[in-house]
Amino acid sequence: MAEAPASSSSSGSNYDLVVKGSLKLKAGNELKQVGAKTRKRMTKHQEELEQLKELARKQEEEERHLAKSAKRGPTVAEKAFQLAKEKRSKMRIDECITYTHRQRMDRFNIHLGSLSEHFDIPKV
Repeated sequence: MAEAPASSSSSGSNYDLVVKGSLKLKAGNELKQVGAKTRKRMTKHQEELEQLKELARKQEEEERHLAKSAKRGPTVAEKAFQLAKEKRSKMRIDECITYTHRQRMDRFNIHLGSLSEHFDIPKV
């Protein structure tokens, strides 16, 4: 019977070294997201230099883009689209020139007369 208390004291000695209390974080109150990289602090002068370099880089990219777009001409599809657009506009103008307003209204009335009663405008 003396062995039983000894075993409980040996198991109790395992837990004697446990630190009790809340978990302490090294970073303090600020919790970082997983994988977030810390950024080195720069002086104001270095920040201004970085901003100027960034602006210069953006301006160079814009200039390159403008130079590329200025050099290229219309593609085959763009040329075909322009031709078709001009053709449609010419046809529209020719159609407007051939008939007077009165002739167009007469044609419209004939068209409405040829439709069935289903398409009649109901009297209100």
